[in-house]
Amino acid sequence: MKLRLGELDIFVGYEAVAAMTAVLLLDRENRIICCFAAALLHELGHILMMKRYHMRVRGLKLRLFDVLIEADEPPTVKADVAVTSGGVLMNLLCAVALTPFSMKLGAPHIVLGVFNLLPILSLDGGHLSELFLMRRFSERVCQRILRITTFISILPLMTAGILFLFRSRYNYSLLAISLYLLILIIKD
Repeated sequence: MKLRLGELDIFVGYEAVAAMTAVLLLDRENRIICCFAAALLHELGHILMMKRYHMRVRGLKLRLFDVLIEADEPPTVKADVAVTSGGVLMNLLCAVALTPFSMKLGAPHIVLGVFNLLPILSLDGGHLSELFLMRRFSERVCQRILRITTFISILPLMTAGILFLFRSRYNYSLLAISLYLLILIIKD
């Protein structure tokens, strides 16, 4: 589904709409809404850093488990580090501000911020690792290191996801996210 707001192109995947609808209908304690809010504020952190470095947001792609923000021009390395870190910084600031009042509001920010720092390709931590490695290694070596660290990082997540599923009998979210990240690696 494509939308246009002024000069901003927004693409929302049907699987994302279906998943959000199902989760919102089934979430009786409004926990998922807090997670969605944390994710939106995370992306806002990226966008604010883009604005700080005078980058124009050209498009947004909302997929099942991630959001891609497209800019007109490629950023400098300094701007790329700042933009990539902006989402995590926003989550950590929100966690510090909200957790003293409500753990229900603060916890999603903590989890999302820390999770995004993992050195997994397609997460902020993977991109920051890539920027760091590209300064020291060739692109080929860098990609090889990133694939290995991503795979090594996903294995414990998948294991934890399987354990959560068996213990709770319904919580498959970590396993689903781990499988999604693994599929993204395999597709590349």
